[in-house]
Amino acid sequence: MNINIASQNQGLVTWAVAQVAQAVDIRHHVNFGITFSVVDDIATDAVFEVVAAPADTANPCNPGTFHPVQEVVSCDWLTAGPPNAKSEIVIPAGTKQHAICSATLPCKPDAFIKVMPVSGDTGKINVVVVLGGPR
Repeated sequence: MNINIASQNQGLVTWAVAQVAQAVDIRHHVNFGITFSVVDDIATDAVFEVVAAPADTANPCNPGTFHPVQEVVSCDWLTAGPPNAKSEIVIPAGTKQHAICSATLPCKPDAFIKVMPVSGDTGKINVVVVLGGPR
């Protein structure tokens, strides 16, 4: 699902070419979007998965255990079949350096999200979670 999130807060890098996957607390925001910045030409589909976690019971400022986020089918759900067990985002092979792609989920899946690499040229992409709405 593509969406243009009006950013009212600084975006948080959740995945970088340096291969750091950071948890992002989305509890205090109305919505969020994910922006993918391609830093080198993509030769192989770059696949990322959005995972989510509740707040840790011992320290609610930290995430608990991360789990897959079920795909949300929003438009063609009658003919597309059941949703996938995981929400994956694919930046296709052939995408050129300096390209910007965006995606989101229509609902907040939990207190924290993380964008994790699955396969392909994920090391050629920076990922920023853009937070919309009040903090």
